[in-house]
Amino acid sequence: MPWSKMVIKLVTQMKGTPESTVMGEPDKYPMINAALANGTMAHGIDADDSGARPSWAHPGACIIPAAFAAAEAENVSGEELITAIVAGYEISCRVDSAVYPGLRNRGFHATGVIGTIGAVAAAGKVLGLNVEQMINAFGLAGIQAAGLEEWLTAGDMSKRLHAGKAAMNGLLAALLAREGYTGPATVFEGKYGLLNTHSEEYYPERLTEDLGTDYKLLKCKFKPYACCHELCPPIRMTMELKKKHGIKPEDVAKIRIGLNHITAENQLKVAETPLHAQNHPAVAVAIALVEDQVFMKEFFECYTDPRVVELGKKAEVYTDEGIDAIFPTKIGTRMEITTKDGETYELFEEDKPPIPPEFIKEKFTVFASMTLPKNKVEAILSHVDKLETLSSLKGLSKNLA
Repeated sequence: MPWSKMVIKLVTQMKGTPESTVMGEPDKYPMINAALANGTMAHGIDADDSGARPSWAHPGACIIPAAFAAAEAENVSGEELITAIVAGYEISCRVDSAVYPGLRNRGFHATGVIGTIGAVAAAGKVLGLNVEQMINAFGLAGIQAAGLEEWLTAGDMSKRLHAGKAAMNGLLAALLAREGYTGPATVFEGKYGLLNTHSEEYYPERLTEDLGTDYKLLKCKFKPYACCHELCPPIRMTMELKKKHGIKPEDVAKIRIGLNHITAENQLKVAETPLHAQNHPAVAVAIALVEDQVFMKEFFECYTDPRVVELGKKAEVYTDEGIDAIFPTKIGTRMEITTKDGETYELFEEDKPPIPPEFIKEKFTVFASMTLPKNKVEAILSHVDKLETLSSLKGLSKNLA
């Protein structure tokens, strides 16, 4: 994507010590720069995972680039990398939950803010920080935790950069702490700490609730489509109604999309950029009605289609009281399509169904095959399947380049 290419161009121009892989590039670069590039790419098409409920950030796009860049530079094992990633997810989801939904209500994008905290936890684990160093690393990450939600209005490129900067800043914080650089130990609970400054309301108990028994990684959410994860159910349900009842775009008189109050805030009906299409329900559903299938390219190529524009204008996005009452414990959707002959077709879903592991592999294969040859794609899958047995990540890195 163009925003990823711009970041990669800067990283390659800066050069530096060859430590870590920028995915898809032949050479290695300083680990913090590799984390920046890989994090931007990871969040660059909105196909990445989302945190365990209640949380809002996209942890993988921040944590894995930071952990992997450090793991390559430090030459750690696959098992050590896995441990670091689990630690990153655990911290990220817990801090995210503690400031949910107040962080977003104050105008912050959780991926940029919370992603930095998850990235430093993972990077610090790879770098072998002791307790004092890790405390300092969290403090140094907290002072860099940033990301504004204004991209949602403008539809600009800045959202893509949030994960890259989170990965880079988290790794930088861990490296500085290893050198002895100090940061505020009260970064979370202090008067000017993350909870007080970034959130209108917060829940400190969520930071440690069931710690060590309730692993947040196991409750993270995967996406079947490259868009906001809460638009995935309306898209799927629209396509189901379309197929079951033979609905054609020109047949549609009215669309109603019932969601939770946060997602229902996204009221744009006509997209000006791909990011608008990926985050506004009316546009996404209109694309689903026009296209026979939806996965990734449709959000980048179809939002200006006159049929999509017309259908988006016919959509009403509203807060469904029943759905909102059980949110965010459950992510419900109510879809209604009324045709010009007066028929109304409806689907209701109380919660999103889980995505099976087989689909994740299929999804990766489709994306990776756009850039890499089949033998490299298969090799990456094989390495990841046996990651905990690998004494070195060099084979995986070679295939990612």
